[in-house]
Amino acid sequence: MSRPRISLARRIDHFRAGITGSAAHLSADNPEIWSDFDGVSSSRRHQIPVSAKSVVQIPEVFATLQVISAAAASLPLDVFERGADGTKQKAVNHPLGDLLKYQPNPMQTAFEFRGQLTWDLCLHRNAYAEIEMGPRGPVDTLWRLDPQKLDILVARNGRDYVYELLQEDGTKRKIDPENVMHLRALPLKANNLVGESLLKQGEMTFARALAVQTFAQAFFENGAQPSGVVTLAGAFKNPEQADELRRKWNMRFQQARNRHGIAILDAGGKYESIAMENDKAQFLETYKESALQCIRLWRMPPHKVGILDKATNNNIEHQGLEFVTDCLMPWLVAWEQGCRKSLVINTAKYYVEHNVAGLLRGDLKSRYEAYAVGRNWGWLSANDVRRLENMNDVDNGDVYMQPLNMVPAGKEYAQRGAYQSMIEREAALTSAINALRPAVAPRQITHAIDVEPTPAE
Repeated sequence: MSRPRISLARRIDHFRAGITGSAAHLSADNPEIWSDFDGVSSSRRHQIPVSAKSVVQIPEVFATLQVISAAAASLPLDVFERGADGTKQKAVNHPLGDLLKYQPNPMQTAFEFRGQLTWDLCLHRNAYAEIEMGPRGPVDTLWRLDPQKLDILVARNGRDYVYELLQEDGTKRKIDPENVMHLRALPLKANNLVGESLLKQGEMTFARALAVQTFAQAFFENGAQPSGVVTLAGAFKNPEQADELRRKWNMRFQQARNRHGIAILDAGGKYESIAMENDKAQFLETYKESALQCIRLWRMPPHKVGILDKATNNNIEHQGLEFVTDCLMPWLVAWEQGCRKSLVINTAKYYVEHNVAGLLRGDLKSRYEAYAVGRNWGWLSANDVRRLENMNDVDNGDVYMQPLNMVPAGKEYAQRGAYQSMIEREAALTSAINALRPAVAPRQITHAIDVEPTPAE
């Protein structure tokens, strides 16, 4: 009789179904015994629960949410004022700047608040904050609302709606839309008011990853070796006898101190070990692929969550840039536009923007080479460079250099004029410096160098 083989795919599918059951006969020909060793039974099927609590048990999912939320929360989020000439400058006295940068409410810092809302946005595709008036103006305090406890009630016309919050005491409270900052992520539901939760969109992917983890836990709890098969000459009178034999066998040999002990079987009993090595079953590859499928839902570069198979010293920097442009940027845009829609009163004059320059910086040599190009070609000043490197300004550091050869072709007179202008500026600067020096008598100077003064004619 050939020995049945248990495929890894079948085991994982069984675990994913979440079945429990017992075998009636300990026989290699009895399919019930295989279902029981797989931890499943075909009699009942229950899906592995996919929820906000269960998916974060997947290490790569938790790491992805942590990386995105922490990165978004740590970036500077400033309020800018538009000038009439198209320029911009930080609105340092705007009350919204203090709220978003330091403390949105008495219980949380800005990092905690923005990080938690980004977490909600990434996982549920919706993030909510209730707006309260106060000393700082119409937007004085922001309180995070749990997206799992908030519903939207839409009027029959499909346009008017109100938020309904399930409170801790079980009662429900309605909140007007103008008092809620609602951040959404694609895809949106049919009413265009709510983002479709990733827990639903990625349910199959998360369930598969959870099944792999469940299988791995059961596999290694049993000593990283599948059970064997006990074959008897006759049949059991009832399932209870099979259960009793299995219980005693496991109690005698399953624990670590009893492993590799000697078994003695009577009544024609025979034990066959089922060998299924992890490398042959490609378990690690299956686990890794399930992890990659999870992080693809966020377009997360693998190296950011510790998967370094294809990361090298040559491409790790470019992968870091891809993290900003492809993974992080959509969430930052959702924040900026959500703030503009719900928090900024005068949108024609003020707007909110993240500063991602720090994340886009390359290594020291590459940065300095880029600064040199900008400095030599006149679009960066010394102070511009120092600000990018988080240094203080220096005196006369706001001068922009202009190469002498940057004139229209054939305009030699312009080149000569530019050169003459430079000479004149240097002469004027020298005169100004000399004028600031204290007057010194000629005789004192000649005496210092031991030269007789020339008599006046």
